[in-house]
Amino acid sequence: MRDISRAVRRPWTGPVAVAAAASAVLACTSFTEAGAAPVRRPPTWCRPGGMLTARTMPQKIKIADCDLRGRTVRGANGLAAVVPSDGTSLVAHTLRTDGGAELRIEVDDRAGEISIGTHAGREPAGRPRRFRAPSDGCKDDAYRPEPSKWPKGTAVRWNYYAGAARLPRKPIADGVANMAGARTDCTGAGRFTPPPAVTERYAGETTRRPNVTGGATCGTRDGVNTFGWLAMPNADTPVLAATCAWFNGPTTVETDMAVQAQGKRWWTSGSCPAGNYSAEGVATHEAGHVFGLAHVEGTEHAGLAMTPFLRSCDDGPTTLGKGDYEGLIALYGRR
Repeated sequence: MRDISRAVRRPWTGPVAVAAAASAVLACTSFTEAGAAPVRRPPTWCRPGGMLTARTMPQKIKIADCDLRGRTVRGANGLAAVVPSDGTSLVAHTLRTDGGAELRIEVDDRAGEISIGTHAGREPAGRPRRFRAPSDGCKDDAYRPEPSKWPKGTAVRWNYYAGAARLPRKPIADGVANMAGARTDCTGAGRFTPPPAVTERYAGETTRRPNVTGGATCGTRDGVNTFGWLAMPNADTPVLAATCAWFNGPTTVETDMAVQAQGKRWWTSGSCPAGNYSAEGVATHEAGHVFGLAHVEGTEHAGLAMTPFLRSCDDGPTTLGKGDYEGLIALYGRR
């Protein structure tokens, strides 16, 4: 088994407003009268009602100062999520035509703290000074793990949501199977072997939508893994898909995947018309998040399924690169 310590771990940037964080860590206090106990006031950024912004907040927040549970927090590139109030934590991802975004919210009820980190990458325009040519995906062993994974040997059961447009299940199902089955074009057999010790199991169609809002915000979990097509009319125009994963400690307990059903043209078979996106490629990439893989940024890693950049008619993410496979093996071992 490949030691997970060899993983490529890109620095977690966390919230970007360090100065604001330093000044907001302590709640304000006031006194009602001489000798009276101090009255705690929430920090200035903890305004009541409405969405809160991660860049104005400290990285660690005392629940006693500002109870974020049940509140919506907005991170980089507009990615937002409802802070879990059931004791779980959450990591959210969006895949966009111009890059990806990540928002991590960890709730520690015992310590009375909530930690928030957010990060986004943008597709480089032209040929920037630090541009690095893409590596051969069959030789690139880079990967980055999520903060949680399913228990080894799990068969992740998932339901399919067709959405109002009744879009096809096949590209979603194929994408999930590609990741769990380590499909690749790097070997003559079309698979990396042995496969990782995690599988997937289709549990049927459902009328319950993924727990993702029309703005591509991760909502409140319902205990069911739901993958499929969802109209997200209030999402940023570049958003192709969103995946939310809830976890307890190191263990994933639910994932939901929503592929944008509104305003995007999808390539599902035959030759790709200009301006279309590979539905199977997007589903394979999102399934990587389902199984515990995060984005691997940098133009040099564009040959991996977990690259956050996807161009029109690019079906590269439908098959795994070496790093995608190595990441799954590091997380689950060999089947």
